[in-house]
Amino acid sequence: MTNQFLFFPFTHITQNQLNTILTFFPSFQYLPMSRDFKHDQILQKLFEQGKVHPFFSSRQELAPVELKAEQYLEWVRIHKGNEHNLKSLLKDNPYFTSDTNVTAIKSQIKGIKEDKKNALPDDSVQQRDLLFLKMAQLCDEQNEHIELKLKDLDKTRENLISSLRGMESPLTAVKDKKSGNYEDLGAMMTRERVCAWSGCMAQKGLLKSQENTSLFITTSEAVFDYLESNCKDVVNTLDIDKIKVHENKCANQDEWQHHFCKYLMDAIQTDGNLENDMPKVNDTCSLYGQIKLGLFSGNDINDLFNMSDKQIPVCLIKLKR
Repeated sequence: MTNQFLFFPFTHITQNQLNTILTFFPSFQYLPMSRDFKHDQILQKLFEQGKVHPFFSSRQELAPVELKAEQYLEWVRIHKGNEHNLKSLLKDNPYFTSDTNVTAIKSQIKGIKEDKKNALPDDSVQQRDLLFLKMAQLCDEQNEHIELKLKDLDKTRENLISSLRGMESPLTAVKDKKSGNYEDLGAMMTRERVCAWSGCMAQKGLLKSQENTSLFITTSEAVFDYLESNCKDVVNTLDIDKIKVHENKCANQDEWQHHFCKYLMDAIQTDGNLENDMPKVNDTCSLYGQIKLGLFSGNDINDLFNMSDKQIPVCLIKLKR
């Protein structure tokens, strides 16, 4: 039986998320909003190494989504800096009729359905989910870019202070303390992210495998909390606030990851005390992580993940210094 580690519900992977995932797991599966990794050299290299297993979408699936996303962004660029006229436009004509205007696109992104007697056809639902995930990807990319720029500014400021004072930066300790803190992108439109991701995966038939054991992994505490708050029953199998993990490129990492994955799967399949089986790090690595493993079931959770009458294992992973 093969283990599947499914990273969700993000379609853009930040560098921090990537480092976190590959610290705990040797490889993972991932749903990008692209046809390939030609424009991302890092993911392309990991793909070639067998560390990332993507579920690419076809050109036929993505072409109309990319077109609508570009039309929305172009509409925003046209009205940027002209908020007064934009408010007047929306006031005078709040209901557009074209399916390519911003209101219709925003409605599709948010999953708003018109009051119709018949439900949307499957292809329309999938396009709606793909559109939301595409816009979420663009938003996450932009947020990561802004965050990295701000961190560069902080570093430049600290170096300037250090140079002016002729001493080591007094802010170094503060920076090190906060170095592991990153914005939780999953806190933005959490429900919509999870629903769109699971809906798209279900439409592709990627959540039905009975031969493999699927473990859903996330770096978002907001996503984990959302699932915990919206299920009928949850079994908190593991909650380890500080577990020592290996630094990147550590020679002992492969063996530790093998032990860690077995430890997680044993925790899912058994109710025994696994404290003595916890993987240990007995070298000079100084990196720590946090893991929470929950088995969710009931309410809409099973329908959401297209797994009826089964507990849904979800693992939250984070790095900390």
